[in-house]
Amino acid sequence: MLAVLEHLHHPQAMLEEIARVLKPNGILLLTVPSHLAKPVLEFLAFRLKIVSEAEIADHKRYYNKRDLRELVASVPELTLTKHKYFQLGMNNFCIIHKRA
Repeated sequence: MLAVLEHLHHPQAMLEEIARVLKPNGILLLTVPSHLAKPVLEFLAFRLKIVSEAEIADHKRYYNKRDLRELVASVPELTLTKHKYFQLGMNNFCIIHKRA
């Protein structure tokens, strides 16, 4: 799930649905922008007009490692097993496993 979670009003509900359909021991790969990306993306979209304004305006929130750890922990079947920042810390990459 690449660059989706930030657009959702109810990200926990999405993770609950993923947990429901993911096979036991299945893996969810997830990317989501970090808090550092917000001013950069807004500058690129609203000032320079080189990123879609509508897409950036649709962002509901940004995430850091703690935010993602807490969100994933709210879905008992899922475990955040790996987190890394990439693109100079402006994006999060997560590996999330469904328990057997």
